[in-house]
Amino acid sequence: MDKNVTDLEKVVNGGYCTGCGSCSFVTKAPMKINEYGEYQPDLGVINSLNNSIIEKAENVCPSLNFSFNEDVLAEKFLKKDCSEKSNYIGPYQSVYGGFVKEKSYRNNGTSGGFGTWIGAALFEKRLIDGVIHIKESKRINDSDPFFRYGISNNISEITKGSKTKYHVIEVSEVLSLIKDKPGKYLFIGLPCMVKTIRRIQLIDPIIKESIKYTVALVCGHLKSINWTLSLAWSKGIHPSEADNFLYRTKAKDISARAYVFTAYSKNKEVREDSGNVVGGKFNQGALMLPACNFCDDVVGETADLTIGDAWLPQFEIDSQGTNLLIVRNSEIHDLIKGAFNEGKIQIVGLTEKDVIDAQSGGFRQRREGLSHRLNKVDKKNIWRPTKRIEPNSFKISPLRKLIYNIRFEVTLNSREYFKEALLKDNYDLYKKRMFVQLKILRFLEILSSSPRIIRKKIAVIKLKMFS
Repeated sequence: MDKNVTDLEKVVNGGYCTGCGSCSFVTKAPMKINEYGEYQPDLGVINSLNNSIIEKAENVCPSLNFSFNEDVLAEKFLKKDCSEKSNYIGPYQSVYGGFVKEKSYRNNGTSGGFGTWIGAALFEKRLIDGVIHIKESKRINDSDPFFRYGISNNISEITKGSKTKYHVIEVSEVLSLIKDKPGKYLFIGLPCMVKTIRRIQLIDPIIKESIKYTVALVCGHLKSINWTLSLAWSKGIHPSEADNFLYRTKAKDISARAYVFTAYSKNKEVREDSGNVVGGKFNQGALMLPACNFCDDVVGETADLTIGDAWLPQFEIDSQGTNLLIVRNSEIHDLIKGAFNEGKIQIVGLTEKDVIDAQSGGFRQRREGLSHRLNKVDKKNIWRPTKRIEPNSFKISPLRKLIYNIRFEVTLNSREYFKEALLKDNYDLYKKRMFVQLKILRFLEILSSSPRIIRKKIAVIKLKMFS
């Protein structure tokens, strides 16, 4: 069997595939949704192709070709605009915390409103013809996705793309549309999606010219379609009846940190804090992609702009949410500074340390935790992608190692248990089997993080007292 095909098979069969769709775009092999609610390419079609096409697929796969890792891609695409360099957030010009003041961007967004505003602002300045972002998708079958990538070519469509979607996504369909209709677009996606876009830009001149700007969303990990189904099912909406989903509901009585979802069917609308649902607490890793356990890019180091949540004490007193911005492109930087001078947005300067503090949990999981997981895999002599983080390169307490081990097991167990629950049409199978393991994990997490939580709560209380 050809070596390149074997490498792609290792990625898919080893659980290192993000389902990004880059290999599908290059090879024209279809992307399918598997029994776990995750995208993966049709390996049967890819195996039948000639070696030159397979080599292209390998080069764009974010889990292969380490010679074009995040550091190399950032150097190639961002070096001219960035004077600062960080091992955690990549190259950058400036870092800000802030929110959008104009119109209703902030109210309609998950956090400070920048995720939607940036596309609208670039469009209004005629710097782009449209925005490539995630849109609602009509579901027909139980396994169908709730969202897909699409192109918005007017302000009304662009603003409808607000709110974060914790949902698998793939790029092959929308990139094929761009090939048929080249233009100037902003691409918004998770770090692995931006990384694969950068790799495609290296080999495809139409995509290189058409995607003028990229925005990365700070990422904890990708959730499968089954995670969305599990949340809705927990509140009485059967997978066959789930029509739409809102992952983070915004209201005055809801903390900016809260993950309160709203699930919809034709006859029902339900709301709940996902932390109260078995498998719903985001960072515990239930129904996430196994590949995300082997990613080291938290903030999208290859993107022109990164947008996330500024989870810092000085911002947490504002329930409407505040965005974290990492700027790596001069044109976007000028746009942001101009909007600030015009009173359209509010921003304050932040530091690299602020970014690390704001996303500390993600960095622990993707750096410290990754070094531990890589060490465990290597001891078992199992193939895995080459990463920038070296195995066993962090000093980790026994308690943290135990937490990382259980999180890994939660990911694998939850996928199997929910698949069985779907097959037997019995949500309680999933709920009962995951309940004890998740309770143990939560106890250990609180034990480990309680000093940090107490310090942060004291800081927030002080800010409230003197604000």
